[in-house]
Amino acid sequence: MPETTAEAAAPAPRPLRMRDLTREAQLSRQAIHFYMAEGLLPPPVSTGRNVAAYSREHLERLQWIQKLQREHFLSLNAIRAVLNGEAVDGFSPEQQQVLRRLRDQLPGWARPGHPAGTPLKDLAEARAVSQAELDALAEAGLIRIEGAGDTARISQDDADILDCYVRFREVGATGERGYRPEHLALMSAAVEGLVERLARLYADRWANAPTAEAVAFVEAVIPIDERLMGILLRKKFRELIERAADSGPLSGH
Repeated sequence: MPETTAEAAAPAPRPLRMRDLTREAQLSRQAIHFYMAEGLLPPPVSTGRNVAAYSREHLERLQWIQKLQREHFLSLNAIRAVLNGEAVDGFSPEQQQVLRRLRDQLPGWARPGHPAGTPLKDLAEARAVSQAELDALAEAGLIRIEGAGDTARISQDDADILDCYVRFREVGATGERGYRPEHLALMSAAVEGLVERLARLYADRWANAPTAEAVAFVEAVIPIDERLMGILLRKKFRELIERAADSGPLSGH
C-alpha cells in the first residue's frame, strides 16, 4: 500500500527547553548563556513571557564547541577564530594548520549566531555599581558592554566578574583606599597568558591523540588544575608575606 502524505511526512523536531539543553549537552545554564553572549550560539526563539525554545541546532552547536575544547584543547578565542575563519595571534604555523583543518570540518550550522546577553541595567542597579565603574571595567577589558542605555547587556561570565568586583568592594577594596576597577585586569592578564600558553602546549601534544584518551585526560585534569591554582595562590601569598617580614628591619625595644 502506498504511503499517504501524512505517513510520509516526517514529524517536526520537538523544541528543547533550557533544562533539556543543559541535560543533553551536560552544561550549566550559565555556560550556555555565556556562549550566546560570545556569539557562538544563536539566541532562542521566544514563545512567551520568560519562555524560550531551543532547537537541535543549539544542541549540535554546543556539542561541536565541546569537541573543539576537549579533543583539541582550544581556548574560546581559538574556537571563535575557527568558527569565524580568523587567525589566532601567537600560534605557530603547525598549530594554525590544525585550526584550519578544524575550520574546514565545520558543518553549516556551526557558524556563529547573533550575540545575546544579560541585561545590564537591573544588574548594575541591584549591585549599586555606577556607570563610571562599569565604564572603567569595560576600558580595562574585564567586561564587554553591548548596546547602550536600557538595551545594554553583558555576557553571563561578565556578570559573574561584576559580582566578584562587588565582593572585592564589600570586603574593603574600595575607591577610598585607592582601589580601581582596572586593578582587576592584573588577574585577567595573568590568566589570559596562562591559557594561551597551555593552548599552544596542548595543541602540540594532543592534536593527534585518540579522542577517548584526550577526553579522559581533560575530564580528569580540569578539577586538578582548579584546585592547584587555588593552592598556589594561597601559597604564593604566604611566601610573599614571609619574605617581606624576614627582610624588614627589626624593631628595637
